[in-house]
Amino acid sequence: RRMEHTTACLPIVYGSVAFYLGKKADEYNTHQWTLHLRGPNNEDLSPVISKVVFHLHPSFAQPTRELTEPPYEVTERGWGEFEAQVRIVWKDSSERPILISHGIKLYPPGTAPNAAPTDTETAVVAESYDEVVFTDPSETFYTQLLRVANLP
Repeated sequence: RRMEHTTACLPIVYGSVAFYLGKKADEYNTHQWTLHLRGPNNEDLSPVISKVVFHLHPSFAQPTRELTEPPYEVTERGWGEFEAQVRIVWKDSSERPILISHGIKLYPPGTAPNAAPTDTETAVVAESYDEVVFTDPSETFYTQLLRVANLP
């Protein structure tokens, strides 16, 4: 049964964290990065998420990675920035999956195009906060959303 005239909001954070590999770097692996999806305060999103599918650049082995339980993250090594896609599939199959684009950043803002990285300690963080709004959700899904989002 759907709850008419009702909305529920699920806060999410998605993004990437990258580190320069320094002496461990080679021509094709200059950085290690992690692409992730989570709750803003690391809430467990698994009661409402069926799976998260990460679509990486086609040059990666297995560019499509499907995760059915947290942590919803993928760690890789590479040399270039690219646009990744994150698809969230909900436990309630009547709710449409959503697709998010995220640019994986390896270099801090303002870095000159030909500048060689030197800092192996400081992470380059590119994160976004968003809120997924569900309109007229099913009663069961609504209850799970409230639990996950810590709403009254």
